[in-house]
This record gives sequence, structure tokens and C-alpha cells, in this order.
Amino acid sequence: MYNFSVRYHDGRLSIAHDATLTLMPDHWLIHYRDPSGELVSARWALHSIVTDENFSNLFIFRYGEFPQQTIECKDDRLPETLKKRYSEKVFFKRRITDIFKLNNTTIVGVALAVLALMGLGYWFGLPWLAGAVASRFPVSTEVQMGDTMYENMIRAYDVDERLTAVTSDFAKAIDFKTHYPIRITVVKNKEVNAFALPGGRIVVFDGILRKMHTKEELAALLAHEVSHVHYRHSLRNIFRSLGGYLFISLLLNDVNGVVTVLADNSNTLANLTYSRELETEADSKGMAIFKANGLDLKGFVDLFTVLKGEHGDVEALKLLSTHPLTEDRLRAAAAMVKGQGAVRDDGDLERKWEVIENELK
Repeated sequence: MYNFSVRYHDGRLSIAHDATLTLMPDHWLIHYRDPSGELVSARWALHSIVTDENFSNLFIFRYGEFPQQTIECKDDRLPETLKKRYSEKVFFKRRITDIFKLNNTTIVGVALAVLALMGLGYWFGLPWLAGAVASRFPVSTEVQMGDTMYENMIRAYDVDERLTAVTSDFAKAIDFKTHYPIRITVVKNKEVNAFALPGGRIVVFDGILRKMHTKEELAALLAHEVSHVHYRHSLRNIFRSLGGYLFISLLLNDVNGVVTVLADNSNTLANLTYSRELETEADSKGMAIFKANGLDLKGFVDLFTVLKGEHGDVEALKLLSTHPLTEDRLRAAAAMVKGQGAVRDDGDLERKWEVIENELK
């Protein structure tokens, strides 16, 4: 009753021995014949026997220090016999393969539960994790990451050097209240769009500049993009989008691996959509920048109105690809205008805007 046919590896020779396992009260005995034909036995103390977890019906046990001795048994009676013989010792934990022995309804239920947990992890766990990782990411590495992404993706665009220079000069006249180095590039593209990369890189399409009429509209656009940089929204979106790859790289403390993944996906990352929550936060920060600089908050309303007027349906805006523009944001901007106090007349900023307008002609 307590004897089983097994394959035994003594840990010294590469060959396996056909052997008999006998289950003694406090130990196991393995009897086999060595290559010379001599009957040999090995004694395994019960407390030192380790079960090798696997996903087959082959039961494997290991014993001793390296190189370990090993027993393999195919007898289906072994688990139940071990349970009865040694009630105080657990040899087998419930295995994943046991699931497949359940009925179809249970299997479907388990599958749906796993999918639900995965969904909850993606929609709630991953955003939280992305924010937590982004908040602890070194600024110097973030700037390096943004520069790498920028160099990789800018090759696909035709940079307008002159517009880049005058728009950058315009931006220098605004205190954006951030410690990030803000660097602006204007590219030739008819799309009404702009986007921010981690670390302070902002790319503006000349198509959106040509739809503007006032310095406040451009200031509103830049303040909004800088706010995305300041609050690391781009970084959080990137971590969420590429969570699996980045998580492994960060787990291995492989910063170069992170940069490589981002560089390989730069063009895709430029079109990541911000959530409504992040857009609202960027709007609030942008408006705070306006107040601190004494700029007219009507610039935000005018910018949103220009975009809405250009495309008709506010929900069909091209800017939706990176910035969901909703009626709520328009109403919030209008409400902020009503509550604004004194606005200063910034002649220097106006002159810089006129230079940009001349370049756009």
C-alpha cells in the first residue's frame, strides 16, 4: 500500500534509476540497483522533502543540498496516499491546472472574474500607478526622455525655424511658474494642433497659429501646454499607455530601457489623449499663469471659440486628438473671465505677437 514505482536521480550521475519508493512513518526509503547491479537504498527525512510545482500529472520531489536528489512518480494514487499517511504535512498546493477539472460553468465564471480584475487593474490601478511613478521620476531623466522623444519624432516634420524663433521669444516674455526648461518648436502643418512632451518640449503646428487673432490666444495655448508639462501629464499618459513595458524596465532599474521604449513609440505618444480631469487641471494652472502675469483670461475663451468656430461641432475638433474640448471647459473659462480683476496692458508681448503675425503672412 505504501510502495510506489518511481524514477530516481541521485544528483551525482546523469542517469535515472528505476526504483521503489516506500513511505515510512517519518521518512521515505528509495530502493534501486546501481549500474553494477548492487541493491542500494537512500533515506529521505520527511521534513526536508520539497515538492516541485509543475503543470502536469508527473509528481516530482526534491531532497538535499545541491546537487539535489529527485524522485518522479506518475501514479495518480500518490497524492491521496500522502495526504492520509502524513496528515500533518502538506505536499501539494492547489494548482492552476486543477481549474480545468471544474465544470464549464465554473470555468467561465473564473475566466470572467479574471477579466474583470484585469479591467479594474487597467482602468483604476494603472492610472494610479502611472501617477505614482511619474511623481517620483527624476526631472533630469524626464528631460532626457523628452529630448530623446523629440529628436526621434521631429524628423517627420518640417520645422519653421523663423516662426520657432519668434514664438520662443514670445514665450520668454511670460512667467509660466514652472521649473521646467520650456523649449518651443513650430512646424509646418495645416492641422490645428499642439502637444507637449515630457521635460518641457512643446510642438506647435503653424496651422493653429494662423487661426489666432490675439496675443492672449497664443499665450493661452502655451500656458495650457506648459501646465501639462508642469504637472507631468504627458509622463503619466505615457506610463499608462506603455505600462507593461515601462513597468518591467523600471522594475529592473533600466532607465536606458525606458528611454528606448519611449523613443521607439514617440510618434504614437504624441497623439495620446488626455483625460477630462487632466485637461481641467491644465486649464486651471494655465489660468493661474494668466492671473499672475496680468493677462486677460478672455484669451482662453477666444482660443476655444476660434477652435469651435473653425470646426463647427465642438466634439469634432482636430484638437480632440490630444485635448478633449468640451462645453464644460468653455463655460468654466467664461466664468473665470467674469471674476478677473485688473488686466495690465503688456506692450512688449503685443509687439512680439505682431512679429509673429508678420511671419505668418
